[in-house]
Amino acid sequence: MQYKPYIKKCIFCFLIFFAFYDNSFASFFAVVVQGISIEPYNQVFKGIKKSYGNDLKRVVLCGFKGDLKRYIKEKKPFVIFTIGEWALSEVSSIKDIPIVYTMVLNPDPYLSGHKNISGVSMLVSARKKLEYIKKYLPKTKRIGVIYNPSHSFYLYKELLDAAKDFKVSIIAKKVFSSQQVIDAIKKISQNIDLFFMLPDVTVISPETLSFMSLFFLKKSIPVVTFSEKYLKLGALMAIYSEPFSMGVQAGILAKKILKGTVMTPVTVCPDERFKINSYVAECLGLPTYEENRREMIVHEDNKKDKEFSPNN
Repeated sequence: MQYKPYIKKCIFCFLIFFAFYDNSFASFFAVVVQGISIEPYNQVFKGIKKSYGNDLKRVVLCGFKGDLKRYIKEKKPFVIFTIGEWALSEVSSIKDIPIVYTMVLNPDPYLSGHKNISGVSMLVSARKKLEYIKKYLPKTKRIGVIYNPSHSFYLYKELLDAAKDFKVSIIAKKVFSSQQVIDAIKKISQNIDLFFMLPDVTVISPETLSFMSLFFLKKSIPVVTFSEKYLKLGALMAIYSEPFSMGVQAGILAKKILKGTVMTPVTVCPDERFKINSYVAECLGLPTYEENRREMIVHEDNKKDKEFSPNN
């Protein structure tokens, strides 16, 4: 009988340990390799720190003068986080430590033959974007897209494959230089219900964006983009991911990899955000919506993006 209090105390301590088991990952040291010090990348780092813990050492390549691989070997991290394509390229040859990448537009060239590389996609999937489009603009049948095969063919192919399940047609124009973009915009506008913007450096430039926003607005053709910043330039809808959220997801993914609950390699889709330019919506005779995780709710008084005007 005299042992009962002792046994109860042991059981209590055991339960307390498992209640805080996830926090024990704070002691699993990790190295974060970041390409350059810019705000989106810094936000990713903050997200990683939020979900993974404080036991991190960040290396910013722009300004780092040492031997990165030797540095990592000496530090002996349990996992390596990378922020940006430059960072991933610098550590992709390491095969004995799990690598979790973020902020890489096209990671495919670095994944072949590497079972230790996992990550969080930078872009919301084409399928998820089409879900939003069909919910907000259900009459959409023909979606226009302009792309340079050298830069964004894989994104065009993803959109083309996803479109089959949504019963929409993809009207595409190939361009090989920025000088061809304006002419492609004019031609494609003749037979589309919506323009789908891809993150292609050939297609997106200050000149083409300026022309595109006003041209499609005058034609009453909505533009769907991958970044919130393009709403102020005249896009109707942005379906995008946020750097901080991607960092949080990367930290959670690393924990799962270390716990063995996720088999590598694995790619996680980013949490999506949805936002409408209310001024453009009004110009096109459409309701204003705001993202909610379960549904889209009408907000008649939402004027957050009112500052955009074709006359500005």
